[in-house]
Amino acid sequence: MKVKSKLEERNRFLIHLSFIVFFLILNWGVYLIVSSVITFFHLQLDHSLNIVENWNFDQGWEIASFVKIVSFFIIAKFISIRSTSRKPLRTFFIDHYKVPRRTLFTLIVFNIIFSITFLKPLIAERVTFEFFKIFSSYIGSFIYLFTEVIFLLFLQNIYKVSGKKKVIETILFITLSFILNANVFTHSSYAHISLPFYLTLCFVASYWSKGSWSYPLLILVMFICPLISLFGIDFIWGSDFSYLIPTQEPSALLFLALTTVSIGYMYYVGKKNLTFDEDV
Repeated sequence: MKVKSKLEERNRFLIHLSFIVFFLILNWGVYLIVSSVITFFHLQLDHSLNIVENWNFDQGWEIASFVKIVSFFIIAKFISIRSTSRKPLRTFFIDHYKVPRRTLFTLIVFNIIFSITFLKPLIAERVTFEFFKIFSSYIGSFIYLFTEVIFLLFLQNIYKVSGKKKVIETILFITLSFILNANVFTHSSYAHISLPFYLTLCFVASYWSKGSWSYPLLILVMFICPLISLFGIDFIWGSDFSYLIPTQEPSALLFLALTTVSIGYMYYVGKKNLTFDEDV
């Protein structure tokens, strides 16, 4: 029985890896189709390649959001085949909602204060601000990151694997997502340090809350997306359209410190709650 159980576990893990690779290839393929269509119509209007490149940059978040949404719903259909629910995605959102605790808000407030203290942001000196760009960056970054988080959580919900394998595949997914983003979507050097942190914080918060999607949702809405759109830590546009610009260049040290403290805090709170429950 143990041999059979281990074999099933290994097969499910291989299924996970297959879906992860397929999802990222799907991202790349949909992006190629979209960019090819855009380029075709621009060339029909006799636009130069510089104009095409600039247009793709200006609409970077809109394109990335569209690619992520299309890719997610395609892959979700394949994942759902093994589900016994008629509406597996809806069931997942209902079953894995968890009311955030005050400890999560404490973590978010700390991260915001620490980031502001480190970055020392100033109002960008521009003639005019394109508030639609700030809005696009906020919504686009939310869609981009949330679809990636939901994809992996949904996959883990349908195909159960051990906690150890969850950690391994999460690290692999973050690494591959970073490589894809750095070579396909991004025009900013910030991708090389910020994106792995954003995804790590979201996934750790979800596992901290036993697979809930509401914890990473709140972190995205209150901390990560404002950091991207308002403070210019944008892995597609950089600080080109943000209202604030950091006077201190965001470095690996900032994101390493935030990651370490956040994980340490969640581990401490989780262990404290466990001890409390045992005492009760």
